[in-house]
Amino acid sequence: MDDPRIARLFSHARAGRMSRRQLLETGLRLGLASPVILSLIEAAPERAAAASISEPASIPAPSAQSGGSTFTNITSNGVEDIDPHYSYSTLSSTVAMAVYEMLLQLKGDSTTEFSPMLAQSWEANADNSTYTFKLAPNAKFHDGTVCDAQAVKDSYTRWIELGGSPVNVITRFVPKPDAMVVVDPTTLRFELGQPQPLFLSAMASQYGPSVVSPTAIKKNATKDDPYAHEFFKANAVGTGPYTLTSNQLNEGMVFEKFADYHMGWDGNHFDKIVFRVVPEDATRRQLLESGDGDAAAYNLTIDAVTELKQNPDVNVVEYPSTAVSWAIMNAPRLKTKEVRQGFSYAFPYDDIVNSVFKGLMKRNGPIADTVRAWDKNVFLYKTDLDKAKQLILGAGFKEGDSFEYMADANDQREQTVAQLFQANVQKMGFSLEIQAVDYTTVESTVFGDQPPEQKPHFIGGWGWWPDYNDPWNQLAPNFDKDQIGNGGSNGGAWVNDRYETLMAQAKHFKDEAELDTLMKEIQNILTEQDPPALYYGQPIYYTVLRKDIGGFYPNPLYLSSFPFYSMYRKS
Repeated sequence: MDDPRIARLFSHARAGRMSRRQLLETGLRLGLASPVILSLIEAAPERAAAASISEPASIPAPSAQSGGSTFTNITSNGVEDIDPHYSYSTLSSTVAMAVYEMLLQLKGDSTTEFSPMLAQSWEANADNSTYTFKLAPNAKFHDGTVCDAQAVKDSYTRWIELGGSPVNVITRFVPKPDAMVVVDPTTLRFELGQPQPLFLSAMASQYGPSVVSPTAIKKNATKDDPYAHEFFKANAVGTGPYTLTSNQLNEGMVFEKFADYHMGWDGNHFDKIVFRVVPEDATRRQLLESGDGDAAAYNLTIDAVTELKQNPDVNVVEYPSTAVSWAIMNAPRLKTKEVRQGFSYAFPYDDIVNSVFKGLMKRNGPIADTVRAWDKNVFLYKTDLDKAKQLILGAGFKEGDSFEYMADANDQREQTVAQLFQANVQKMGFSLEIQAVDYTTVESTVFGDQPPEQKPHFIGGWGWWPDYNDPWNQLAPNFDKDQIGNGGSNGGAWVNDRYETLMAQAKHFKDEAELDTLMKEIQNILTEQDPPALYYGQPIYYTVLRKDIGGFYPNPLYLSSFPFYSMYRKS
């Protein structure tokens, strides 16, 4: 085995140090065939999660929080990897907002304006090809070491070279570390080589740009793990307002105030942040209603959210997202664009929006209306079974033909979507077999490299939101042809040459007018002309908070996250 990365993967698998998802993602990234990855997963011992995670303190038992200095966030699950340079998990990015900092952050609920974080100020040259950041002079990591310009460069070098899931956030603009120039201890310059108007947006993403202590990297690196990924999967050493003091996968995490935080602690702030894992929907709601929990972000049933709106002890904050939900269509098995247009007319859009999501979703195409270059006139299908049947039969299918629809067995909403679609397909004289599987199977089917003939005709419950406000970043992972079978999200093996040409131009657009023109045609290709997916719509996100929580504001890109430093308990 010549590649040490593959040897290390096999070693971690045998030792049970990696989850099924981590084995899948890493194996795909290293180019291993799906059968090899599946054999690794099957051979791996049951993972003793707690043994690989530091546990310096136990998770406090729930207790009424009134007047307390602890903020308790109720989550539905833990997270196996909180390394900000490796994990694409929503929960790991939420953790990062407590313990790490980017150079800058999105300002309030804006997706295009910024406010300081590690950088106190920044400027770009005339053509946006060079960006210079002035860092806070007194920033320290949780290990007591200084966070200067060299430390930021070293941290981002790790980000680039580790090659984890969020690496494209930086490598689109900074493919190699030598583009980062340390001018002096508080000044870092990025020389990008061409105009990059989206660079600040990328550096404010919650996926990837966290600055990690280089000292902690070196201290915990090994020959097989030179970037200390094993350590940072369960531990965190950043410059953020809170330090991670306990991490127990199946119970939760505890964070405590970092006394030397460079922005200081004047005003009202929480002393402690607790993430408590509560898998049961009903229990999460009960903890919020009793005051034993302070918040839950997008992890309650829609019925519970509707009823909690009537509870005077809690606030339900609804906010627009940058996400879009859809079902993937298997382009080779559905044969032609006309067949995919036909099934697009057969999808039960109104029932999904009104009955399944009960208004917490609005119709949209592949780009949310909160993302730049969204086309307000984007083509949206309306359910028309006669038209649908005509298109499907005209492309060579016949009445009685059967199709397969894969969906998460543990997500009641997705099972209901599948059943509603099944009923429409049956009305047209066809049949739709629902394959109810666990979500890891959904993911392995989408990201895996098995040929289209081995995948179902439809894969439900998929969706995406961009890492930063950019439609190219939203679409490329899901619909570009180079995202087929190599760990990308183009699980339907869809290819459209005109789309590829336009996307190549959109990746390095010159101005907003050009991007608008390109994206208008791209959105029409993805909907009316040659649809690769059945678009449910754009989810409306929510966070439920106890009424005495102040300082919270949502952001359409920082979904399910919290501005921890600004939050406090009202007296």
